[in-house]
This record gives sequence, structure tokens and C-alpha cells, in this order.
Amino acid sequence: MLKKNHLAKETHHKSWYFLVTLFLGFWLLFTVDMLGISQSEIVSSDRICGAIAIVASFFALRGGAFSPWVIGFTGVYLQLAPMLFWAKDSSAYLNDTVSGILLILFSLIFPGIKGVMDEDKGQIPKGWSYNPSSWVQRFPILVFGTIGWFAARLMCAYQLGYIDYIWDPFFVDGTEKVISSDISKSFPLPDAGLGALAYSLEVLLGLKGRTARWRTMPWLVVGFSFLVVPLGLVSIVLVILQPLIVGAWCSLCLLAAFCMLLMCMLTLDEVVAVTQLLITAYKEGHLVRTFFKGTYPEGVSDDLAAEKFPPSLKEFLVEMVRGVTFQPYLIGCTLLGIFFMLSPFLFQFEG
Repeated sequence: MLKKNHLAKETHHKSWYFLVTLFLGFWLLFTVDMLGISQSEIVSSDRICGAIAIVASFFALRGGAFSPWVIGFTGVYLQLAPMLFWAKDSSAYLNDTVSGILLILFSLIFPGIKGVMDEDKGQIPKGWSYNPSSWVQRFPILVFGTIGWFAARLMCAYQLGYIDYIWDPFFVDGTEKVISSDISKSFPLPDAGLGALAYSLEVLLGLKGRTARWRTMPWLVVGFSFLVVPLGLVSIVLVILQPLIVGAWCSLCLLAAFCMLLMCMLTLDEVVAVTQLLITAYKEGHLVRTFFKGTYPEGVSDDLAAEKFPPSLKEFLVEMVRGVTFQPYLIGCTLLGIFFMLSPFLFQFEG
């Protein structure tokens, strides 16, 4: 009886999230006219998404297990829609992307997921001295992801034709040359917009889960790492190609790539913790259950530092980069790579 009362109270507590998604559904239905959006594809898309959000929200309020996922995937589509249809109005791009992010937030990120473990104890893996899923560890990832999101959205606004000039503080018109190059135009969708979508999903997934998510939500951490690490490598490759193929540098591209590189570096320790957990689960014969449902392995310990949250500024800065080391030879390789990339411009090489 106590368990049923607890579940009923928890369900009631989370129901207000779906009232927000219900409101967003009506917002999508009626704001296309208020904003003066006339492009038929966007109007139809927004109204269909609004109707889906309304129906799914009603089911979610009644405890439907799959309804939050329907709302969340509708939010992902909404972020893609302005790029799929090459939205002519900037208000359509702003309305769809922000509404999409809010739908994901209030359907999948803020509420818990039914049947998935999520708790704040046993945060430190066996043999570790710190918690790789702590909020202090995740904070810089969220900050860099947000910076990359803003930079990518600005470049996408130029590619979609909402602005006719994009400021570049270091390379004059370098940003314009790069994001309007043949490589950029070879993508069927605005590549900067796809980058903005990726950054938004990274920030949203970074917000999901409590401080023991490396063992309670391994699937989430794996999905998060697949967004951050491969995209980080792609960003590095694209930065290398800028001077070689386009013949120009892009300040905003470099900023976004730098943010992604730092995110890769700061994400790896959580990936290592999950990998160790899944290897152990595989040896014990319950890999699939552990991957999707989480577990409480032997040898974990509570994170006492979490009880002091928020920490002092010094403790915060130290904890933020736990697990990251800067080896002299790696720093030397980085500086050498930067020199080689800049050498054609420094020494006016041709051919």
C-alpha cells in the first residue's frame, strides 16, 4: 500500500511537466498564423506536430509509458523541420527549434523514465577516487555545448538567408567563405544547422540523469558519448580542411570545434566508467539488462563531495577537470599541428 501511494504521489508530481508539453502543442497549432508564417510546408508541419504533442500529452497525463518518447521525438523533428524545408522566415526557425527543445526537456529530460533506475547514491565506481557523473564534472560540458549551439545557430541563420553578413573577428570574411563553400553546399541540409541540432542534443543529454547515471543509465551515457566523441573528431577534420580546400579560416567554426574538442576530453572519464561496468556485466551474463535498466555493482561508494554542493570556487575548478591531464608531449604535438595548419598563410605557400 505504501509503495502504491508513493508511486501515485510521484506520478502526480511529474504530471505538470506534461501540462507544459500540452501547452506547447497548442502553441504550435496556433502561432504559425500569429507569426505570419506563410510557407505551406512549415505551417502543415507545425500543426501536425502540435496535434501529436497534444494527443501524446493527454496520454502521458494518464500514465502512458511511450507517450513521453513520442513527444521527445516530435521535438527532435521540430528542430530539423526548418532545415528540411529551408524555412524562409527566421521566426519559423526560431519557433520550431525552441519549441522542439522545450518539448524534449519537459517530456524526457526533467521527468524520470518509467522503469529506469535513477538515484543519488553509490556514485563513485570501484577503484575510482571521484564521481565521473557529478554535476561539477558535467557543468563545463553543458557550458561548452551551449556556446557551440549559439555559434552554430548564427552560421545557420546565414546559410538559410536570414542575415546577409556574418561577423568574423579575426579572418574578415573567412566565415562567409567557409560556410558558403562548395563543401558546405554539398550537404542536403545546412551543415551549421545540423551542428546546432547536435549541440542541443548534447546539452539536453548532459542534463539528463542524476549523479550516478554512469551505472543507472549506461544507455544514456553511451548515446551521449556517440554524439560528443565522433562529432568532435569530425569537427577537427573539417577544421583541418578549411585552409587546405576552402583556402580560408572561420572564427565561429574554430570556436565551435574548440568547444567540441574540450567536450570530448571531459566526457571520456564517464565513458570509461560505463565501459568498465558493461564489461563486468557481460562477464556476469546480464549485459542487456544492465545497459537498459542500470545496476548497483559491488564496490561502489557514495560521493561525499556531493554533500558539500555547491563547493568553493577552488574546489569547483579542481573537481571540474578531475581525470584530465596535460602531458608535455601532447601539448607540443598540438602546437606543432597548429603551426603546420597556419604555415601556408604565414609563409604564403602556393601550389
